[in-house]
Amino acid sequence: MSETKQYDVAIIGAGPAGLAAAHELHDAGKQVVIIEKYLWGGTCPNYGCDPKKILLGAVEAKEYADFLTGTGIDGKVTINWADLMARKNQYTDGISQGTEQSLVTSGIDYLAGQAAFIDEHTALVSQDNQDDVQVTATDWIVAVGQRPAELTFPGAELTIDSEQFLDLSSLPDEVVIVGGGFVAIEFATIAAAAGANVTLLVHSDQLLRSFDDEMVDSLMDQLDDRGIHMYFDTEVTELKAVDDEFEATLSFGNTLTAGVVVRAAGRVGNHDTLALDQAQVQFSDEGILVDRHLRTSNAHVYAVGDVAYSPVPKITPVASYEAHHVVQEILGNSQPITYPAIPVVVYGTPKLAKVGVATDTAAQNSYTVNDIDMTSWYTAYRQGEPASRIRVAIDQAGRLAGATVMSSHADELINYLTTAINQGLTKEAVTQQLFAYPSVASDLSYFF
Repeated sequence: MSETKQYDVAIIGAGPAGLAAAHELHDAGKQVVIIEKYLWGGTCPNYGCDPKKILLGAVEAKEYADFLTGTGIDGKVTINWADLMARKNQYTDGISQGTEQSLVTSGIDYLAGQAAFIDEHTALVSQDNQDDVQVTATDWIVAVGQRPAELTFPGAELTIDSEQFLDLSSLPDEVVIVGGGFVAIEFATIAAAAGANVTLLVHSDQLLRSFDDEMVDSLMDQLDDRGIHMYFDTEVTELKAVDDEFEATLSFGNTLTAGVVVRAAGRVGNHDTLALDQAQVQFSDEGILVDRHLRTSNAHVYAVGDVAYSPVPKITPVASYEAHHVVQEILGNSQPITYPAIPVVVYGTPKLAKVGVATDTAAQNSYTVNDIDMTSWYTAYRQGEPASRIRVAIDQAGRLAGATVMSSHADELINYLTTAINQGLTKEAVTQQLFAYPSVASDLSYFF
């Protein structure tokens, strides 16, 4: 017979959102338990954004040297994949244990196992090599995130996912990546910079469908210059192991041989493992249905982050932001959630970032669109950057409303632009600020 434990709040998922909620609720005096079936800390620090950017750090160092070769830099910089992975592992190896220890130090109860609801207030947590635990709570927060989508063609089981790519001990000479979104492009640029011959297989007619088409075209030119091959409107119809490699048959009849085939064709929510119907929680393939308070159809169950079916980007800062809102709901400070402008970045080379009003449709909605080639600007010139571009949308009152940036500095610049949008700044307001010069920030006034 399983043990039964009672809490004020139970949280399923120990990623950034679940952990933030657990600590905040614990500090507010609530009896809290957090449940995790895999790695403490979640996707982002263990096998997502953090390790990916460690690899990207080496790629950027190599690119900066390449850009200036012959104009002050001599010699060739190469990436040592084994050493780079060792550096990445040095960071990630302690994440899960360190996160678990932080819960111990804080006095927050935690359970390692798979949770599945058995009624509207109770879930059974199945633990490896231990008795199951029945958890009952007044309120629940579901923050279980997403996982890479499976592919269904014959031989799809021979592909690897994003976690496995970020743990490759060696990088094959030929890498095939199935997908045309954030992860596909990020992995393609990392692998290409590390010396692999990379091919992207995109099932639609373009990359990054949520971004400004013209800016994506500019990015594609840069990917092409970096030796990344792209096939559009293309599917893999079969994958076979041939000797020590894989042979992918494509929908138009050609075959590709690769040392590894990476699936990066979208993500799906982990909510399908929770028996949500037992808790009277409604969901769809897109995620758990929530209202503007992030409540589900069960008023005592909330969903946040990637698993919540909400109209915002599925990124770590949003998940943490939503977790804070739900904490306030549980503590009695109930109000509909509102979101500030949310910046989104594709961490490739170069980076592509966007925020606010979509710049490819802004002119149709009475915004002024400024399209600026920044390649000759000092910020790009000093590092020899081969292409840098920005498109901004300005409203009728002269305020910045949206932006899309392609640049090696896009992640830094988009944060300044996000602040300008959230504060409703005009050109006049920006010129009243003093920034370090020359810097990315000192360019701001020239975008209006």
